[in-house]
This record gives sequence, structure tokens and C-alpha cells, in this order.
Amino acid sequence: MATSILLVDNDQQLTALVKSLLTGRGHEVSHFESGKEAIDSLSKNKPDLIVVSEQLSDIDGVGWIIKLRQINRDTKVVFISSKWKETDVYQQLTKDFGVSLVVHRPLKPLLFGAQIDGELKAKTTSDLNEVTDTETFMQLKTRFASILPGRLKNMEDVVEQSMANPEDDEKIKEVRRLSHNLKGTASSCGFHHLGETAAKIEQTMNDVIDGKKSLDKNTWDTIRRLVGVLHENVKQDFPDELPPPPAGNDDGQMPEDSSMANVLLVGKYNEGETRKFAQKAKVRLIFSDGLRDAIEKAKGTTLDAAIIDMSDMHSDESFELAIKLRGISGLETLPLAFIHTEEIVGRRTEGMHAGASLYLKKPVKEPDMVQAIEYLIALRGRPRILIVDDDEDFTKIIESALSREGMLIKSVNEPDNALNILEDFSPDLLLLDVMMPNTSGYDVCRRIRAMARWQDLPIVFLTAQSGLDSRLAAFDAGADDYLPKPVATVELLARVRVRLDRMRLMKERADRDILTGLLLRRAFVESLTALHSEAERHKLGFSLCLMDVDHFKKVNDTYGHMAGDRVLAHFGQLLRRRFRVEDLRGRWGGEEFIMAFRHEGKETMKGALNRVLDELVTIPFQGDHEEEFFVSFSAGLVSFPQDGNQIEALIKKADERLYMAKEQGRRRIISEG
Repeated sequence: MATSILLVDNDQQLTALVKSLLTGRGHEVSHFESGKEAIDSLSKNKPDLIVVSEQLSDIDGVGWIIKLRQINRDTKVVFISSKWKETDVYQQLTKDFGVSLVVHRPLKPLLFGAQIDGELKAKTTSDLNEVTDTETFMQLKTRFASILPGRLKNMEDVVEQSMANPEDDEKIKEVRRLSHNLKGTASSCGFHHLGETAAKIEQTMNDVIDGKKSLDKNTWDTIRRLVGVLHENVKQDFPDELPPPPAGNDDGQMPEDSSMANVLLVGKYNEGETRKFAQKAKVRLIFSDGLRDAIEKAKGTTLDAAIIDMSDMHSDESFELAIKLRGISGLETLPLAFIHTEEIVGRRTEGMHAGASLYLKKPVKEPDMVQAIEYLIALRGRPRILIVDDDEDFTKIIESALSREGMLIKSVNEPDNALNILEDFSPDLLLLDVMMPNTSGYDVCRRIRAMARWQDLPIVFLTAQSGLDSRLAAFDAGADDYLPKPVATVELLARVRVRLDRMRLMKERADRDILTGLLLRRAFVESLTALHSEAERHKLGFSLCLMDVDHFKKVNDTYGHMAGDRVLAHFGQLLRRRFRVEDLRGRWGGEEFIMAFRHEGKETMKGALNRVLDELVTIPFQGDHEEEFFVSFSAGLVSFPQDGNQIEALIKKADERLYMAKEQGRRRIISEG
């Protein structure tokens, strides 16, 4: 559901900037210049956040906040100050009047947007954290209790094998590894006595391996006694009868929880059969039987993808639904797929315009549906976390905690596979254990840092080795952070969020245009280069379009530069809401925009672009003095490889056709000549 923000401000330039910035980030913004009108509006609608500036038309901002707190103590408030306040004023705002954040002019748009997103994120999660943290912890503790008998039996077997073959160094190391893993996992799940005993076994094995202790009868007696104590520890830490393994869940995964991706299915489906492939794809399905119902459910749920069965409604209604779904604030980049009963080649243009990434022919086989869902979910862009740890049970604990925060998790229990999976999964953050069979986390980290692509990847070590030397070794290997086991879930989440937010902010600063939210020229060219390489390798095509807002200088001169910025921001938002998620969108410079359409020819894309042009020319814009005006764009469209084999040649040809479109009267798309 879109977040609502109340903006209370009397400065036209500040209002235009803040509204453009926040709506571009998917928030719904209502605005009042008058403090009285803003207060009155609260009786009808309660916003998720209030942003108030220092001066309103009828009262100052601080005075308005005082009045607000007389009737509303809960809603978060962000105060925009024109100058730095005295310490006592600042303390009064934050402590007495509950202002969550004070920012100062001039605003830094990207930073301000990230701060607002942070305030809204904190609001939506704070109400649930206490309950969900407790529920998660109990789920983890119960699940770990159910697998403990197997782990303890494995420990006993390896100890017996090691006693029978005292010269086998690998068996001794295996005892140490099992006790090391048990120490970290048990303590993280609340089995503190168990963790302490496992730590004693690990230390004993370390002393043996380091030559500090001989592996004689006394040592073996100590180890066997400690292994026996493990069973007593389980009863201390979990006095209830141990639960059976989770029923109907052979892979030992946690049951479905609120973090699972939400996929909207529109049409008539056999829910029983459909839920089978939902389990395989690890998603939650939301069923809807029509346009209105689908829109209502989309507004009330955080969606990750939508699949529309065209056979259950008219084609035009299907396209209309897709456009309306992408028009909901926060769903501008929602991945879409259509299911159809016959080929719709003649209507592919409408599908591209509406944003369909996939077309599935009915009846859809289970493997095809699972693959389609996984593809759509991958397009949504959730944070991707890779965990490399040989302790499978510990990784499941971390998976459960992070997935509840909406993150996509991939676990690797064989460190030798880590680098290959790194390339395939493309994580946003890596959680890495130090002590693993055959290699160490330090070595894995160094190898990753030696690869240019992954030099900026956030890497956090998770390990039971918590000494100063271990921490220094982690940072020397290239780690960004270090978290000792047992891991406190709250601290883990906090550190992961901080690293992800920092990386996202850095990428946005480097890659995104602040006004439109589209890729900057450098970032676009990098993505286009990757698309071009893929097309060459697999003998596939793509289309490239260079667009220019018509008579833009006249817009600035006649209606004002703020009006011109609103045109660019809205055009950028229109391009984001149309076409497929995987298509590339960039601001080429000034009033020029550029797009690349993956695996699509220019014939199809010309029709889809003409539909966007038809939309744009009907949108009324307001000048700085509230004059109404309209705009259009011209475009040059090319295809690879028909119009050129190299990126430079394609861009040059697109620019030539853009110039032709202007010469022929503008408001058109030229794809030949």
C-alpha cells in the first residue's frame, strides 16, 4: 500500500521540489499552505508522515507542531528548518514535541529522500518488531530443538570414530568443526548451556590440534563426558519434550512466513493445484477474479509480481488492469505476465506498453509456472543476501530472520561453490563464516576482493571466533563488518540494514538522476554494454530509442524552470510505469531520454512508444504562475543488429532519426531512414 505524506509549507519552490522528489519515490503527497487547513484535514485522513517547514501562510512551523501535538501525539513529523536552531530549541522539538527528524535547507534531494524512506520504514516495522521478534525466536528455538537429536548423535559418532582412529587428523578436525558449529547455533537459538559445553569441546580439540594437550585417555574421557553433558544441557535449555521434525517439510525449511514474495493471480485458478507450485517457488499467492478486486487487493498488499489470465477477461480489460496496477504508488516497477489461450502476436504492442515481461500459453505446466514466478520475483529487486557457512542449521536460522524483512536469501554450505554462486546470484550483501572445511572465510573474502566486480560488495563476517586477532584478520581480508556468534537477531538485522542502505544510497548517488529517478548516462551505458554482450552471445536482438521533449527551451522560458523540471520528472515517471521492468531507462542529458528494450524489435516498440506519446500529449502541466500547457516528444528508434552492430553506431543512428523526427514536425517516432 502506498504511503501517504502530508506536506505543510508556504514556499512554492520548496513545495515543488519536495513534492516532485517524494512522488517520484512512490509516496502519495497532499499539500496545504495554511496551518489551519492542514489541521482540519487530519480529521478526515491520517497520514503516515508529516513534513512541515518553518513558515506557513498563517502560523510558523514550530507553533503548528505544538497545535498538532495537542490533538495528535502519534504521527511522525519531519521539520524542515531554514537555519540551525539553538540546542534548547532542537531538544524541545525532538523531546517535547516528538519531531522524529530535523533537516536543514538547502535540502540535498537524494539524502532527504533516503531520510524520508528511513522514517517511513521505521514506522511500518516498529509496531510489529516486538511481536515478530518473539515469534521468530520461539520458532527458531523449537525448530533447532527438533533437529538436536540428530546433531548430537552425529557428534557422538564422530567422537567414537576418532577414538577408534586416533591418528586420523581429519576426524579430530571434524570433532572441532561440529563443536564449533554447535556452539554458535545453539547460543543463537537460546540454548546457552548447550553452547557453553560445545565451546569447551571445541577448546579441548583446539588444544590437541595446537599441541598444547596430548590425545590420551584422560583427554578422551573429558570429551566423552562433555558429549554426555550436552544431553543434560538440552533438558536445561528446553525443559519441554523435544518436538518432532516439522511435518510435511522434508527439506527442513521454515514454514511460510510474512516475508514470502506476494504474487497476485488474476483469473480463475484451481487453488489447490496452484498452491503446489507456490510451495515450490516459495511464494504466497493472492487470488483475484476481476479488475476491481485485483486493484483493491494490490492497494492493500505489498506485491512482488502479478500474473493475469487473459482468457478470463477481455484483452483490453487485461491491458487496462496491467496499466492500473503499475499506476499504483509503489508498484511502478511491478513485474507482470499474461496467460493467454492463443497467440497474441497482433497485440504484443499493447502488452509491451502495459509492461508484460512474459507471455504464458494456457494450459501452463507446473515447471513453466514456477520458472515464470521465479523470473518475475527476481525482477522485483528485493535485497539479495548470500550466506556462506558450512553449518546448515545456522544458515537456516539466519535465512528465517532475514527473510522476514523481505530479503531474498541464498545459502551456500560448501565454500568451494561460493564464487560460482556469487556470479549467478549477484548478491547485494555477503554474510561469511570464518571457520569452514578446506578453506577459511578470510581466503574467500580475499579472492572476492581481488575481483573488480565485487570490490564494493558489503561483506560481513559471522563467526564464533571473537578474539581481537580474528577481528583484525577479518578487516585485513577486506570485510566491512564483523559480528560474533551467538548472533543477536536484532543486531544482525540492524547491521545488515545499515550496510544495504549505505550501498543503495551510494549506488543512487552514482547511478540515478535525482529529478527523474532514471539511470544517468554512465550507468545506462554500462547496462547497455551488458545487454549488448548478452545479445551477441545468444544471437538475440534489442531496440534502442533516443527521445527528446519537444520545444523544451520554450517551456523553460515561458512557464519557468520549475515547470520544466516537473515535465522532466513526470516524463521519467511515465517511462518507469510503462514497458517491462527489465527494459533500461536513462536520462541522456538535459531534456533527452534513452531506452533499451531487451529482446524486442523496433516494429513492436514503435507501436508501444506511440502509445506513450499519445498519453503524454494529454497530460496538462502547470507553469510557475498556474498557466496550463502540454508537451510532446520526438524519438529515433533503432534495432540491433539490423541498424548497427556496435553501441556507438546504434546511438549515432538513433540520434540521426531523432533529428529527422524534429525536421518532419516533431511529435513522432522515426524508425527508418
